Amino acid sequence: MNSLSEAPFQYNPAVTNVNIDNQLAGILSQFEDDYIMDVISDALENRFRLYDLPAPNIVAAYEMQFKTLTDGFSSYTGEIMETRNRVYYNIIYKICDYYGITFNDTSETDIYSAAYWLYDFLVSNFTKHLIDFYVTFIITERDSIDSAFGISGLRRENDVVYSYSKRLFADPKLAAIHANLEYVISQMSETDVDLWRILTYAYSYNNSISSYIYGLIADNGNFFKTQYESYVIDSKMSADILTYIKMNLQSAGATVVPTENA
Repeated sequence: MNSLSEAPFQYNPAVTNVNIDNQLAGILSQFEDDYIMDVISDALENRFRLYDLPAPNIVAAYEMQFKTLTDGFSSYTGEIMETRNRVYYNIIYKICDYYGITFNDTSETDIYSAAYWLYDFLVSNFTKHLIDFYVTFIITERDSIDSAFGISGLRRENDVVYSYSKRLFADPKLAAIHANLEYVISQMSETDVDLWRILTYAYSYNNSISSYIYGLIADNGNFFKTQYESYVIDSKMSADILTYIKMNLQSAGATVVPTENA
């Protein structure tokens, strides 16, 4: 299997006596459905990346290759674009099938943008968005978390741990949540977290992205429980994930001021 850094074709316009039809056919054959599905399957199986940099967005890599093709074979733009669009639809449907979600395709859908952002959310930056969601959720919902799970009442039960957490946070509720993070996250399974809230918190830096992705897909089950919660609570990576959430919470929540009823 070629790596993403390898060009899937070789084209030299200076070469003479080349049968252009055969050359282009050979290039486009490298975007066959089976090959693309194998690439996406492998990416999905390895989407969880705690210690590595995010995986490259293969949709962006393919788009660069298709642009190079249309520049080099401008007379065959229609055929190239047909292959391009088929590749992106294959990627989208593979991802949606994997997660049990539905792609809301319309006549207005830009297939490249749709494939790019779904791949970003669900594959290449899956780990980052999962951690960002939990951190933003905890900070934003700290009052309701404290009220629902009685976190403030646990402060005295963890004196040593809570004393350490108090030095990290200005808000005593965040300190209490930090000191009891595993318990808090396990109790979140009782909350109703829909896909919109996940996207809003995962992409809290850009609401237009979360809105765009939300318009692309429909959750046919409970995405939070089957995808996020299963990794954080039940996977073999649980301890590492909790550590990363705790570290990111320390960084993002250290200067958050207490609410009036803290």
